[in-house]
Amino acid sequence: MLGQGSTRRYNQLAVDLLKKILNRHYLPGSKLPSTRELAKQARVNPNTMQRALQVLQDEKILIKQSTTGRYVTTDIQYLKTIRDRMLEQIKQNYQEEIRSYGSGG
Repeated sequence: MLGQGSTRRYNQLAVDLLKKILNRHYLPGSKLPSTRELAKQARVNPNTMQRALQVLQDEKILIKQSTTGRYVTTDIQYLKTIRDRMLEQIKQNYQEEIRSYGSGG
């Protein structure tokens, strides 16, 4: 799953962008700001942001149009599936954390 278990900055940026998409900050079919603008907003190097965007493109969450930029997928069902997977992962992480407290660890 996207960014799972990774602490690399670009993976965290990809997860942050995905959260914005799932929270409807960026709507399906909408154009994202430029790589440079997103990097400026996140206060990171544009190359780092480029890697984050590539992660989302590889996951088919973003679609790159060669001349006009990147767009959020219009496949709403796919976005719902990703949201559900993220929620399940959060739930599992929470349950593991609770169990670790119960075992004294």
